[in-house]
Amino acid sequence: MLNLILTEFLTLSVQQAYTLNTHIGYFKVPVTCMPVFPALSVFLVLSLYYYLFVPISRRITGHPQGASQLQRVGIGLAISILSVAWAGVFERIRRNYAIRHGYEASFLTPMLDLSAFWLLIQYCLIGIAEVFCIVGLLEFLYEEAPDAMKSIGSAYAAVAGGLGCFGATILNNIIKSATVPRNNEQMDPSWLSENINTGRFDYFYWLLAVLGVINFGGFLYASHKYEYRLARKG
Repeated sequence: MLNLILTEFLTLSVQQAYTLNTHIGYFKVPVTCMPVFPALSVFLVLSLYYYLFVPISRRITGHPQGASQLQRVGIGLAISILSVAWAGVFERIRRNYAIRHGYEASFLTPMLDLSAFWLLIQYCLIGIAEVFCIVGLLEFLYEEAPDAMKSIGSAYAAVAGGLGCFGATILNNIIKSATVPRNNEQMDPSWLSENINTGRFDYFYWLLAVLGVINFGGFLYASHKYEYRLARKG
């Protein structure tokens, strides 16, 4: 689910950025560079993770890594839900501003009064979620897999990334089919309309948040039932 959310961010946020002001002073950041920010946030958060989170949480919990692998994955999943919930809130603000100021039809015209760097909030949140999830998941797969399957276990993380891309494609097709207008004069456009100002990306983000909550609930149940390898040996 985390990889599905990340895939959606890397595509939908570009469409959002096209309608926003990407200037930093006199310098204009190319819209196509916006997906770079989640990767940059991962590098930053990863450094803070080892220098701040692990030492501080180790003192609180007494755990050598600050928190167990599954706890860190759970923290990442929870933060990913916050990231798409915020994305839905900001998209509602952006869409209402566009309609209120007459940008409804001109969806590729940047709104100079609204900065694209508000998107950095959702980028930073998904970066934090990715660090917690991926670090915890890789350690979990390596340490909990049988000795003969450690390399295969680590490969599961890469497989999850591919499944996230497939899942995003399937979900987008379902949403487009379910929300496509049957009568353009009486119904709103599809949620994922090419014209982002008449589409409902905010509804789509909130749908991702709901799916994330369901996924998180399933994860909590499974992790509660799971017994770590060392505990089983003991």
